[in-house]
Amino acid sequence: MVIDELFETPELRALMYRVSVEWGLPLDTDGTGTDFLTFLMWTTANWKLVYGGTHSLAKAMTQACYREGVDLIENSLVERVIVEDGRAVGVVARGTEYRANKLVASNADVRQTLLGLVGEEHLSDLWVKRAKAFRYGPSHVLGTPMFCLYEAPDYSSARWDPEINRCFYTAVGYEGPEDMARYIRDAYSGTLPKPAAGVWVNSLWDPAQAPKGRHSATGWYFLPCASELSASEWADVRETFNDRFLDAWQALAPNMTRDNVIAHKLYTPDQMERKVMMREGDFSHGEFVPDQQGVNRPFPEASNYLTEIDGLYLCGPSTFPGGGVHAACGYNAYKKIAADLDLPSPVDNQRSY
Repeated sequence: MVIDELFETPELRALMYRVSVEWGLPLDTDGTGTDFLTFLMWTTANWKLVYGGTHSLAKAMTQACYREGVDLIENSLVERVIVEDGRAVGVVARGTEYRANKLVASNADVRQTLLGLVGEEHLSDLWVKRAKAFRYGPSHVLGTPMFCLYEAPDYSSARWDPEINRCFYTAVGYEGPEDMARYIRDAYSGTLPKPAAGVWVNSLWDPAQAPKGRHSATGWYFLPCASELSASEWADVRETFNDRFLDAWQALAPNMTRDNVIAHKLYTPDQMERKVMMREGDFSHGEFVPDQQGVNRPFPEASNYLTEIDGLYLCGPSTFPGGGVHAACGYNAYKKIAADLDLPSPVDNQRSY
């Protein structure tokens, strides 16, 4: 694979294995390595921390909407898209109809939009087949732990380089590339892997994310798809996995004892599926594999953001370039909408992502 060809040291190979899967690129996917070289390396070099927490970005986006005169209706699950004479003319949410002047744009995933909100009766056989064939996981299925700490981790290796304690991202619990690959493949196959994670101590860089003199840490476990474990098994994971991970963390940072943890919590894939509709807990809202990437995302006939329902557009992470905090899907979708409806370009002379 491209990582083994480009990186000589086992430490860098292990890190690149981890980062590759963290951004949704399956470890064993066949291909030319272009995604790794163009997308992954660029993304890793441009990894950013949202000051105040990611919710600050959402708040800035809502304020921008209000500035432009947008009405936002929160906590209202859309029940269906209204289709009349082959055209999307509005939506129904909590029993109330909201009519559209020109178009309907859906940020929901492709299956939910087409099969759940539009309905098979309004779709061609081909589009029904394509939507049903769209796959979620096992890549990029994450568990998200949070730790409230008295002290930031103090790693044993900091005796050689004190800056290790201020790393933006630290892989914890892996012995090398073989161990990393086994961990990832266990999760992909539906087996609960041993506790290990990529972790961030955001309060080292943004003091607003913890009380003065305290710290907050978060990270990602790779876990099986939501449907691989029962509700009781996931409950047991939430009850025990963080504690087991602390044992691995303490082996590298001796101060990471139970006494250093004020509180902790773990969100598992089944919760993410229910709470934010990430099917199977898939952060990318659709597996990153060649037949679901680029011009094939979500499938070739829908790759330009417009559906076969007149006036209905897809703008969510099931579209190109996929999931992540980057707004590229919505930006590109609006460029298509602007071209179709002769609207102003969002930013003149800017390239799409």
